[in-house]
Amino acid sequence: MYRPHPQVLTVLGVVFVDVLGLTVMIPLLPFYAQHFGATPAGVGALIATYAAGSLVMGPLLGRGSDRYGRRPVLMLSQAGSLLGFVLLALAPALWWLFVARAIDGLSAGNLPAARAYIADRTPPEHRAAAFGWIAAAFGLAFMVGPAIAALLSPLGLAAPLWASAGLASLSLLGTTVLLREAPRARVDRPAPDAGASVRGMHWLRGHAASRPLWQLFGFFVAFSAFTAGFALFAERRLLWQGAPFGTTEVGLALAFTGALGLIAQVFLLGPLVRRWGEARLARACLGLVAVAYLGLGWSPGLVTALGFLAMLGLCNSLLRPALMGLLSRAVAPHQQGLAFGISQSLQALATLLAPLAAGGLIHLGWLAGWGMLCAAGAIAAALAGRGATNQPQASGRG
Repeated sequence: MYRPHPQVLTVLGVVFVDVLGLTVMIPLLPFYAQHFGATPAGVGALIATYAAGSLVMGPLLGRGSDRYGRRPVLMLSQAGSLLGFVLLALAPALWWLFVARAIDGLSAGNLPAARAYIADRTPPEHRAAAFGWIAAAFGLAFMVGPAIAALLSPLGLAAPLWASAGLASLSLLGTTVLLREAPRARVDRPAPDAGASVRGMHWLRGHAASRPLWQLFGFFVAFSAFTAGFALFAERRLLWQGAPFGTTEVGLALAFTGALGLIAQVFLLGPLVRRWGEARLARACLGLVAVAYLGLGWSPGLVTALGFLAMLGLCNSLLRPALMGLLSRAVAPHQQGLAFGISQSLQALATLLAPLAAGGLIHLGWLAGWGMLCAAGAIAAALAGRGATNQPQASGRG
């Protein structure tokens, strides 16, 4: 049985607190933006603003973690998130929200640096299990964060934002005081530069990492469209005690999916990876989430929607660690930070495009079209993984 390195447990705790602050935003931000007059299309643009900054900086921060260490990048990212949350809570107008999200996006290097740190401390054969732990931290945060938003939003829409700022402060403090640098992160490598992301993209053309990267991109498109559009969808389609869903109801629904995802990560991920391997598990889960997204978009009411949300909570929680494990095994040890930086850029590109499309579809009243958009991303990811098998750890080439 895999037992994480003590410093891996530390970074998992830091990631949990950090992601907790972000997941508070998922049920809140659409309603907060609409409070300032944003349309559904405007909400999509606001979410895309964060992604635009992350798209530029993701590979640079990932490469920087290879050169300068994981810890400094984690601290920089957490400081940017703290500033972004404070600015959001103090926002006097809609344009201020865009500035706050841009600042947070430009410093969004936390997850790739954390994944690279875990890869530094974990043998290749245990990395799927290790990424399962980080996915479990993500899943726990996805359960608790929306619940915090649901509980605090009756105090005012800014209250959950101040809670997120406090969590970001706690994450920064934990990194500063508790986390020690992984030895491999200090290996001397060429300094990062503005061309890092461009040169890294050769992995999308024939490198062993190309297949898991394309699969991750499809997964990110589906998941980004879902998280960006679900609150707007629920507000227009779902009722609770005769009233449309608001922040509280959306937060509780997402906490439900997070709870199921956490159960799947703790009890199902390890046995399924050992039985099927990451590649087969990813393909099976992608097929199931495509069905769930389609069903959710066509759901006539709450009971049906909760059934499909349950499918998404279970399967999405297994997909992320499986795909991350495949990516980590496909690249050399000294390129882990760059690999996860490229995956962060693909996530940012998906989070740039998918929310714009999701917001536009919901703005036009095409709620089933939103579900079809999510399903299309999952189907594309499944097609990208055709013929994939679990690969041994890459050599130093590439």
